[in-house]
Amino acid sequence: MAGEGNILRTARESKGWTLPEAEEATKIRVRYLQALEEENYAILPGAAYSKGFLRTYANHLGLDPEEIIGLYKMSVQPQTPPALEGPLTPLKSRPVWFRPAVAGVMALLAIVAVIGISQLTRTPGPSANSGYTPSSLPSPPQPQKPVKKTNPPTSQAKPSGTAQAGGTAAGGTAPGSASTATSAATTPTSGVTAKLVFTQDVWMEFNVDGQAPVQQYFHAGTTKEITAADKIDLMTVGNAGGLSITVNGKPVPPLGGSGQVVNGIIFDKAHYG
Repeated sequence: MAGEGNILRTARESKGWTLPEAEEATKIRVRYLQALEEENYAILPGAAYSKGFLRTYANHLGLDPEEIIGLYKMSVQPQTPPALEGPLTPLKSRPVWFRPAVAGVMALLAIVAVIGISQLTRTPGPSANSGYTPSSLPSPPQPQKPVKKTNPPTSQAKPSGTAQAGGTAAGGTAPGSASTATSAATTPTSGVTAKLVFTQDVWMEFNVDGQAPVQQYFHAGTTKEITAADKIDLMTVGNAGGLSITVNGKPVPPLGGSGQVVNGIIFDKAHYG
């Protein structure tokens, strides 16, 4: 622990704030503020939100956000235990006669290899008493002249006429073959559809048409499309500067800056229908 939680708690108490009053000022839930003061970062959505909450809380308490973030990094930095080295094992000494014996064996093997190679490469001469006479090679075959091929006469017969399908007049149109052009009518989009593009890591809590709230963490480079019949309520948005929103094709102004937490953003059919 680097002590950033104790600094935050002391600054809050010096202002005379309770945790609910700090929640009202920072728009950060009480359980998250308590986790920051206790340096219990495991219950927070992730490292990006931990830094964003610390920066927002420090700004409202009049502290230096960079100093608090630096202490936070010291708190979460893993400690790597030093590697233990085992005792060195002494090398066994070899007797003095080992090297001369190996050299003698190697020299003997080299002599044997040279003798074997010389015996294999020696070409044996023909035996004088064998009485064998090799036969002569056969002469190559004489080339033959190519025979010219004649093409068969092509048939000059042409078809006498073209058959017409029965029951169809020449140049006419068969019954039932006429096509009718229709134009597809476009149905206007009903309800509310919000397209969210995340440029940074963002944590959100939202509900659709008053249903049960959903908490979700989005990574940078991802998108999310939310569709509702009447209303979409973004209850809490962490790191508001990390996303852009389009509702029913209409761009929405930025909700806040990087690391800022905003609450109660509503997109309803009455304004975006």
